[in-house]
Amino acid sequence: MNLKKIINLGTNRQSFSSANRIRTMNIIGLITVGISLLYSLNYIFFLKNQTVGFINLGFTLAYLGTIALTASQQSKLAKIWFFSVLMLHLMVCTNVYVTNASGFHLYFFLVPTGAFLLFELRERVEQVSLSLVALVLFFFCENTANNNPLIELSDQMNHMLYQSVVFFTMLEVIFVLYIFAKQIDRNEKQLILQATTDSLTRLANRHYFFEEGKTLFNDAVDKKLPFTLVLLDLDFFKKINDQYGHLVGDKCLIEVTSTIKKLCRENDLCARIGGEEFVVAMPNTSLKDAEKVAERMRKHIEECKISLSESRQLTCTASFGLADKTQCATELKDLLIRADKALYVAKESGRNCVKPYYQQAA
Repeated sequence: MNLKKIINLGTNRQSFSSANRIRTMNIIGLITVGISLLYSLNYIFFLKNQTVGFINLGFTLAYLGTIALTASQQSKLAKIWFFSVLMLHLMVCTNVYVTNASGFHLYFFLVPTGAFLLFELRERVEQVSLSLVALVLFFFCENTANNNPLIELSDQMNHMLYQSVVFFTMLEVIFVLYIFAKQIDRNEKQLILQATTDSLTRLANRHYFFEEGKTLFNDAVDKKLPFTLVLLDLDFFKKINDQYGHLVGDKCLIEVTSTIKKLCRENDLCARIGGEEFVVAMPNTSLKDAEKVAERMRKHIEECKISLSESRQLTCTASFGLADKTQCATELKDLLIRADKALYVAKESGRNCVKPYYQQAA
């Protein structure tokens, strides 16, 4: 099993937020296993104390239990297990192996930080309880002398251990905060995507279209550049839903979306603003050029084949209404109203056609 699979253990069927916390728990568990193993090797080979070394190896194996619990979908228990093992380990390090001069009890500071970052928001009891236990144990270790440690250390060695504790504590805090900063960034991007994207077609939604479209329109007005809206509506879409069901209707919408996206430029803004209604904002595009693009879209949509079964296929068509920026159209909504009027003319003209607003006005 590679490292990525280990980190992702227990994330199946979890929400995005919970999965991130579980991954972080697995990462912290692996880091703690590594640090504990280093201390074990130090006790065995450098300090020449086999007893302490093998006791510490037992704690190292106990940390691996965290990974085993998350793998069995018991993430809450895994977190409780991890922090419980950690605090017991620190107690043994400070009050059995050596003395508090080694600074092992400083690791207790990691418990409140970890508890509030790793537990779910609804798990306040666990967060507060573990933090309070860590606080009590820290002061207990800070004010309790161990007169008979298993390892007698010189002042220099105690100082080295103290420095190692500070180093690993800072390293873990930096690493965990870095992971959470990345996760917050990813969460923010996902929330923005969800708030601005239509879930079925993955196009911009109505809200985002009016926000971004207004910016594009105002920019065109300021720079005196052409700007055209293409409004299209699938013909008789309600009949498709009624006759074939909404799943087939969704297939039609997805197929139309694919066609529109293929024919749009990178700087065009394409959105689904209604059930079967789409709009394309085309900056720096004249009404005549936009009409050519709309006609290609109409033909491609007409040629689309929606598979119903091995022997049956469905075709659909769309009607188009276009409007461009003029001196009279001072806002995006003015353009949309004109495009909608042109679309109405297209439907009245038999559907499956393209009608610019100036033809309607004439």
